[in-house]
Amino acid sequence: MKKSAIILLHLGYWLLYIFLFSFLFILSETTNQSAFEHWDDWIAILLLAFLNGLASFYTFYNWLVPHYLANRQIKQFIGLGIGVSIGISLVLTIVVSLAINVLIYIFLHEIWFITFPPESWPVLIIGFTFLALINGIISTVMRGFVTWYGEIHLKEVTAHKTLRTEFALLKAQLNPHFLFNTLNNIDILIGQDAVRASLYLTKLSDMLRFVLYDTQADQILLTQELEYIQKYIELQKLRTTNEKYVAFEIDGQPNKIQIPPMLFIPFIENAFKYASNKRVSEAISIHISITQTHIHFRCINVIDLNDPVSRNYSGLGHELIRQRLLLLYQEKFNLVTHVIDHHYYVYLDLPIKAYELSAH
Repeated sequence: MKKSAIILLHLGYWLLYIFLFSFLFILSETTNQSAFEHWDDWIAILLLAFLNGLASFYTFYNWLVPHYLANRQIKQFIGLGIGVSIGISLVLTIVVSLAINVLIYIFLHEIWFITFPPESWPVLIIGFTFLALINGIISTVMRGFVTWYGEIHLKEVTAHKTLRTEFALLKAQLNPHFLFNTLNNIDILIGQDAVRASLYLTKLSDMLRFVLYDTQADQILLTQELEYIQKYIELQKLRTTNEKYVAFEIDGQPNKIQIPPMLFIPFIENAFKYASNKRVSEAISIHISITQTHIHFRCINVIDLNDPVSRNYSGLGHELIRQRLLLLYQEKFNLVTHVIDHHYYVYLDLPIKAYELSAH
């Protein structure tokens, strides 16, 4: 729900709140016995009721509901709610009564309990405690409605983003250019070195099996992802005789670590797409470092800034990649991309234990 709509909802509630109290006062004046002997008594009651409502409403709205009810701490929520209502009523009754008497003394030089004589305080405190509880209940319902509406909207947005990112990911997984080029290179290699060609064909088969089956899981072992990357690089290197075309390093222990599938491949595919000069040593440099808490991914590739395609370097679309990371990791990841001296840099830091698949 938009912030402006929430503000209007709150404003409408308080206008209705004041109107109801004013209506009760006007209604009481039409009877034979007025509820209040003086209009200033009514002003004091209205002021106290309004302050009481504000204090109780927003204490429930901003503290009790999100911190206790949302965490299903029902007993604490009820106990604190009753305690807060009594406390607010007691404090406001005393404070407002004393404040008005101070004003009377300042302007009229009299001490006059025009609002709340001490003997009426118990009745007032009980009444205003009940009023505070009513405001708290209404606040709870309103906060619940706003949260419920926000969750529905978030689910819709998330579903839309998920469809977009899954579609983009699917395109990356089934890149026909890579598949056709690899098959063509293996076909040529068969006439030169059948054993080596068979080895590369097995690697390609393993990659296709990984894409079609393993990536359907919500999480996979990091070792599986790294094996896929290694085979992808080896098949790409079939297209060049330059053994130093790609540098790939792994530091740390990837065992037993799980991640969402195909997190790093889009960046690596883009690197191969735009690092077209295969005669350059380390035209592509990929480094993955694994610590106890994070996975640090770095991919650097040479680009030709005179090439209009390279100037609009996006590949799969970094915005879609970022959206997928947001869905998976919320704000717990760090992705930085920039161009320096004809090199494109990608830095991605992921927490190892923070990943939790959304239920939606």
